[in-house]
Amino acid sequence: MYHSVGHTVSTRPSGRAEPGFIQALILLITSGLTVLVTAILGPSLPAMQAHFAGVPGADFLVPLTMTAPMLMMALLSVFAGELADRVGRKRLLIGATVLYAAIGTAPLYLESLTTIIASRVALGALEAVLMTVSTTLIGDYYSGARRERYMALQTTVAATSAFLLNMLGGLVASFGWRAPYAVFAVSLVLAPLMAAFLWEPPGRASMSAAQFAQDSMSFRPRRLALVCLLAVVLGIVFLMVPVHFGYLHEALGERSPARIGLAYGINSLGVVTGTMLFGWIIAPRLRLPLQLALGAALAAAGFLAMKAATGWGSLTAAGFVNGLGAGVLLPAMVTWNMRELPLSRRGMGTGAFQSCLFLGMFVNPLLVVGLEKQLMVPRVHVIGLAGLVLMGFALLALMLSWRRGDTAGATSRRRGQ
Repeated sequence: MYHSVGHTVSTRPSGRAEPGFIQALILLITSGLTVLVTAILGPSLPAMQAHFAGVPGADFLVPLTMTAPMLMMALLSVFAGELADRVGRKRLLIGATVLYAAIGTAPLYLESLTTIIASRVALGALEAVLMTVSTTLIGDYYSGARRERYMALQTTVAATSAFLLNMLGGLVASFGWRAPYAVFAVSLVLAPLMAAFLWEPPGRASMSAAQFAQDSMSFRPRRLALVCLLAVVLGIVFLMVPVHFGYLHEALGERSPARIGLAYGINSLGVVTGTMLFGWIIAPRLRLPLQLALGAALAAAGFLAMKAATGWGSLTAAGFVNGLGAGVLLPAMVTWNMRELPLSRRGMGTGAFQSCLFLGMFVNPLLVVGLEKQLMVPRVHVIGLAGLVLMGFALLALMLSWRRGDTAGATSRRRGQ
């Protein structure tokens, strides 16, 4: 149930079964599709660059096939959420899922690098819809502890998918640089499942003007702006290890791709562990400020330990600790944002959060490399600086918790949402 200002509405039409694991599974897998573009394509990029070696600027253009979708998600997720509020969720999600297969597999036959990049831009727009609407529907269908667990599992599925797809990408790439694009057709399996098992929840599209005005009374733009600002920071933090971990290992003299890959896998294991801890232990026992303080402290400790690392073992252990913190922070932020949004603004607010999160991810390399050159220090020192900033945030959240007298009990249970 969703409690709004002055009235309560059900998250399902009468006659429908209560949302269960099958609905959650469909939505979790759908949101996990967005990791395909970075996880499955990475191993094939060198071969793709060799294929287009004669194209001017290919060394710059080929990596755009991976980064362009992320930029589009940053730019368009908020608009995707607003569209979902206005026209409804289900049809928009099914349509985007079908198009995702068509656009995602287009490089199998496209000959021009320019048209391939254009297809990746279009794919990013579809990913904005998939991620935003699937996340919004989890918030629509579930509440309280179940919502928090599924939000945590969303990150778990993404991290696990990235780990498995990285290995699959290397295997599939052995059949040629075009072969990994065939994997995008998997979304066609989801579309009929969505049609059969999902339903349109109540929202702005089904509200009268009076109901919309009443529901919007609880909307707090300043609170959403704060959450979005923190989402940019979270995006920067979350992508720190995926982008820079290999460089840190090389700086310590580690050259083995297998050992570096294992270190990445251990970091992913940390993220998965953190999300599980959040959904089943942390969220039911700690209020929001303590959740944020714990997640930020763990992530900060990981960054600071990376700065002090002297070899593969200590650096890899630091990556695991940082993954734990990231795995706590992301679902804590997502569920916080979801609780604050009225039903009629839930899609837009979720999209705004996703836009800012992916904006932070997109600017991460620019920021870190820029600081490295501006401060004229090794990259690991910039990572350590990020740890100090996060530790300061953790202390602020802890002080806020003490001031409010937060000790235990989940926020969702206190609020009844």
